[in-house]
Amino acid sequence: MGMGHNHDHGAGGLQTATGAHKRRLMIVLSIYATIIVAQIVGAIVTNSLALAAEAMHMAVDASGILIALIATVLATRAATKRRSYGLMRAEIVAVLINCLLLFGLGGFILFEAVERWFNPSDVAGGGVIVFAIIGLIGAATSLIILNRGAKESLNVKAAFLEVMSDGIGAAAIIISGILNVTLGWNRGDAIAAAAIGVIILPRAFVLLKQAINLIMQGVPQGIDLDEVRGAIVDAEGVEAVHSLHVWGLTSGVAVMSAHVVPTAEAEHAPLLDELTAAMRERFGIEHCTFQFEERAHLVHEGLLNRELAGSADGH
Repeated sequence: MGMGHNHDHGAGGLQTATGAHKRRLMIVLSIYATIIVAQIVGAIVTNSLALAAEAMHMAVDASGILIALIATVLATRAATKRRSYGLMRAEIVAVLINCLLLFGLGGFILFEAVERWFNPSDVAGGGVIVFAIIGLIGAATSLIILNRGAKESLNVKAAFLEVMSDGIGAAAIIISGILNVTLGWNRGDAIAAAAIGVIILPRAFVLLKQAINLIMQGVPQGIDLDEVRGAIVDAEGVEAVHSLHVWGLTSGVAVMSAHVVPTAEAEHAPLLDELTAAMRERFGIEHCTFQFEERAHLVHEGLLNRELAGSADGH
């Protein structure tokens, strides 16, 4: 028989990476609400498709930030008998919803840009420049606010990339406004709108890829599974490790489990503390589950896993 020896931290003490930057997101959301109103007014006054596209783009971005904030609140809810991790993974759902919104908006803007290219309208270039500068200032301010959190949270990173694209879009609109004022070229507005649409789609693909990795329980970015395995095997008192799994519960919350074969002389309690500390300090993994077992148990374990996996390897 194997010796079951688990070290498991409950989910109640874990905080999502987005939750740590909730205040930053709320400030950016307030900035965006102001700029969106200005952009809508500007689009109406100047007859600019680019400003309208930017307003819609920013509105979707703002809704994405709002969804992320709501998901963060849900993620703090206590675990239940039915959901042992609570609603912590709600953040991933928020990212997926945001991706769908971005795909839809990108396609719509590109369609409208093509329509405007073949049927150009008069645009008040001077007004376009003024309103676009307002948007650019707001985007730059928001980027500064979100910069730190973008390295830690998928949702904050999503917001950061959205704000960056808004800044690029605002710059493109300023250029189109200058072309309109100096050369009288109205088609620059369609090009600026198309640029915004083109910016949106690749970003949506990147976010979707990262969200799918979380859903498929892939190894979090920045963690090397071989290095984790090596850190466990290198610990004094460990003879072997197998059934090692590392995955992301949500952005910024990595969890892991492993079956460890200790040496005959190893004291389990100190070894357990050492392994847990190594996972936390070297890889930022706060939630660890280790199962200690005798070498003789590997035979049973191997047979069981081969039956479950239908594979000759089993592990």
